[in-house]
Amino acid sequence: MRLEKEILRYSRLNGYPIDEYAPVVCSCGCRELQLFSDDTEGGAFSICTKCGSEIDIENSKGYMEDTFQNLCQCDNDRMELGVGKSVYPNTHEARWIYVGAQCGKCNLVGVYVDWKES
Repeated sequence: MRLEKEILRYSRLNGYPIDEYAPVVCSCGCRELQLFSDDTEGGAFSICTKCGSEIDIENSKGYMEDTFQNLCQCDNDRMELGVGKSVYPNTHEARWIYVGAQCGKCNLVGVYVDWKES
């Protein structure tokens, strides 16, 4: 719940408040993930810390060029992730994507990457 509220707060400041939110959960049920992103191109994927599966967030991995692993300020790399979407009116078509995380060690929450859909 804290993560969803933080993504909503951030998205309002960005001018495109979220209309939809969903946690990122691996197919094995694990919520503790490692986040990789590209701030320039916009995109993210995660790797499950339990089974090693890769999760392509919003089908964005193919657009990524300079991928880096996101770490919390406490240097932890294991986080719970959530995705917020601002959608065009009367559709479910995304116009802005926000990927946030809550650290599994210190509980810090924040938005790690966001991008405008074209």
